[in-house]
Amino acid sequence: MGNETFLIVTTMKNEGPFMIDWVAYNRAIGFNDILIYTNDCSDGTDVIGDRMQALGWAHHERNKVGPRAAPQNRAFTRSRSHPSYQSANWIMSLDVDEYINIRLPEGNVQSLVEASGEADAISICWRMFGNAGLNDFVDQPVPETFFQAATEDSYPHHRTKGFKTLFRNNGKFSRFRAHRPRINPEDAPNPDAPYEGVLWRDAGGNLYPADQVKWKAWRGFSHEFARIHHYAVRSTDSFLVKRERGRTNHVGQDQGLKYWLVMNHNDVEDRSILGHMPAMHDIKAEMMADPQLAELHHKACEWHSAKAEELKARPDWLDLVEALQNSHIGEDAHG
Repeated sequence: MGNETFLIVTTMKNEGPFMIDWVAYNRAIGFNDILIYTNDCSDGTDVIGDRMQALGWAHHERNKVGPRAAPQNRAFTRSRSHPSYQSANWIMSLDVDEYINIRLPEGNVQSLVEASGEADAISICWRMFGNAGLNDFVDQPVPETFFQAATEDSYPHHRTKGFKTLFRNNGKFSRFRAHRPRINPEDAPNPDAPYEGVLWRDAGGNLYPADQVKWKAWRGFSHEFARIHHYAVRSTDSFLVKRERGRTNHVGQDQGLKYWLVMNHNDVEDRSILGHMPAMHDIKAEMMADPQLAELHHKACEWHSAKAEELKARPDWLDLVEALQNSHIGEDAHG
């Protein structure tokens, strides 16, 4: 167990200001490798990925896609032939706005696997974090900026039940998508019951029938060992940039006020993730010691702020901006 390796596969577009914090955090909680796919970046996200690879902090691939293709699904398919994927013992899809809060004393993914018991897949559910009324982008770690969240045991909207899955790279799974790995019937020992013998657990170590797993938490889903803090909106400024960038899978869908109301929840305060931050800052300091990487980070932050100002000045965005700035809680989505 002590020698097992953990990989995150992720896709990014114009996420430059958030990359270093996120990579540092995930290395701090025990991920050995991060495989980043980027497409059509304007803020230097791809160049930051190149520099991270040169310094050994992550691997980076440019994800060329057509205008109608889903960048994330294309990246997941391509990742299966990457050396990082093929050599990893455990793999997970995670986005740059998602931070796993390991709730075990050791605070790492290794302890999550050990506590869960024998498993092929371990799903960890989202907890939605809101913007807490913060409109302006600031260059500081997201987990140290946003502390308002949905309550521990409520799912304000069915879309907030989503989870991500850490799965063992043992040949049982044919492919994977954002929320979970999958098995093609023709690849299974028993095509009539492809998930037969697959051990699937929630984030409290409880087994659930693998053939009944969808993309979201089931009844009685436990968060005892871990929870994903999902900062889907961040500040108003960052949400505007996110909207303009477009979605990574459902490329034709707008991320406007409806999405904001579904994902932005500020019901209670949760600062529990701060226990992981000292180790994250130690790694971040190592990363930022490279002058080139530090400069790329600062340029990305400047681009991000300038883009937000440009979007706020667009006549056809004014109504949305006003609605976002006057709507701090996703109360309209409780239904």
